[in-house]
Formats: sequence, C-alpha cells, structure tokens
Amino acid sequence: MAITDNDIKRMLHEELSKQEVRSMIDDKLAEYLKDRELKKQIRNVAVDVIEDFFHEMWRKNGFWKSPIKNKL
Repeated sequence: MAITDNDIKRMLHEELSKQEVRSMIDDKLAEYLKDRELKKQIRNVAVDVIEDFFHEMWRKNGFWKSPIKNKL
C-alpha cells in the first residue's frame, strides 16, 4: 500500500509524533528491503538452475546430439 501525498498531509494535520512517523517509514523500508532480498535470492537460484541445466546438457550432449544428427 503506497502512501500518497494526501495521506502525508492528513498525518501531519493529525500531529503524529516523530516516533510514529519514523516507525511507519522504517516499516515501509523494511518491507522494501525484504522484497528486494527475496528477488535477489530468487535470481540466484534461477541462475544456478540454468547453469546446472546447461552443464548437464553439455555433459550428455552425445545422448541427445547423435539422434538429432542421424535424423537429418
């Protein structure tokens, strides 16, 4: 949920304490960093899987390459 300008204005008019504002900002930053870290971990796993796949395909290229060449 994004905080809009109107939300900020309303909060300022309600005279939120500095601690409450800091807490809200800290929560949003923590959520953003958690999402960013999750995306980074997913990217690393995907890279590892693709790398392992191509490694196995290279290792076993005789298994799939010969039948293809024989058909042509």
